[in-house]
Amino acid sequence: MSIIFQARLSADSKKLWIGEIVPIQLEQEPYEVEVTARGSYFHLLVGHHAYGNYICIPNWDVGTELASLSDSFWNLERLNSTKLKKVDACSIAYALLELSKYINI
Repeated sequence: MSIIFQARLSADSKKLWIGEIVPIQLEQEPYEVEVTARGSYFHLLVGHHAYGNYICIPNWDVGTELASLSDSFWNLERLNSTKLKKVDACSIAYALLELSKYINI
């Protein structure tokens, strides 16, 4: 099963692109998925710790805290503070938003 989502640079941007989420493990934390968008591949580990939520993207050497998965504004701010390119951070933030329909952390 794969999940298709749309991403964009900002809420008022007309430039859209399609991404794909391939679930690896959605039964228990850490949740694990593969995301592809705009030619980039991300292996995401998402979960909850004592002080909130987190994301780890080991194949990009990135990790940061998250708000709820559906809070794309805050999550995008956190992802933009890493070494990810803005379009990649947007892809991941929108993937998390779509993923919030399937898991609850």
